[in-house]
Amino acid sequence: MRVVVPFTAAALLAAALALPATASADVTIQAVDDVINNRWSSPEVSVKVGEKVTWSFAGTTLMHNVKSSSTNWSIDSPFAIAGPSVSQTFTAAGNYAYVCQLHAGTMTGVVKVTDESGNPAPPPPPPPLSEQPYANDTPPLAVYELRDTVAPKLDRVNVSRVRRGVRVRFRLSEDGKVAVRLTRGGRVVKTRTVEVDRGTGSVTVSGLRAGTYGVQVSAKDLAGNAASGSPSRARVTVR
Repeated sequence: MRVVVPFTAAALLAAALALPATASADVTIQAVDDVINNRWSSPEVSVKVGEKVTWSFAGTTLMHNVKSSSTNWSIDSPFAIAGPSVSQTFTAAGNYAYVCQLHAGTMTGVVKVTDESGNPAPPPPPPPLSEQPYANDTPPLAVYELRDTVAPKLDRVNVSRVRRGVRVRFRLSEDGKVAVRLTRGGRVVKTRTVEVDRGTGSVTVSGLRAGTYGVQVSAKDLAGNAASGSPSRARVTVR
């Protein structure tokens, strides 16, 4: 004789509870505007290897970014107001420090990544002295609290030949980034981008073969505004 046992609601509930949980443990960290105390919603979070962390800037009215501040990883988003979210999936256990460069006094944090068993990794060695932050590394907050829409000025660009390379001298009206691109025969052969302080500066690109090169020099400020006067173009012959 076959006996049919009814599958009651209680039995269905018990079976559901016995199933493994499939919910993601991915984490979102929100940038929070506060003129006195700009901050991350959760500056210190913990995830396991293979899980994802997202930094969200939705709804912000001040300029922010996120940049790695420990040497065991690399992330660097542009400065923006209500910019796009930035995500990182962590594949190794460790402690991963990060910062908003414009509000480094209050917007720092760390992602603690454990292995699949929940065991933490040993702390990474400290960065070399040349890479450790100092108090004067942080720009004044007042410079960036309002959205910067004014383009800097790039002028006094001079390109000269040096041994197996070229040297570019210039003047930029505010802190920013200068990019030098070298072409030959319609093909890009060398590029170099450096962060510079306001005022005069120079960039040297070496390791070139003999020949004639086109040189393009462009610049942007820290807010991403392209400089007037860029790109500047020249030609130089390397012997």
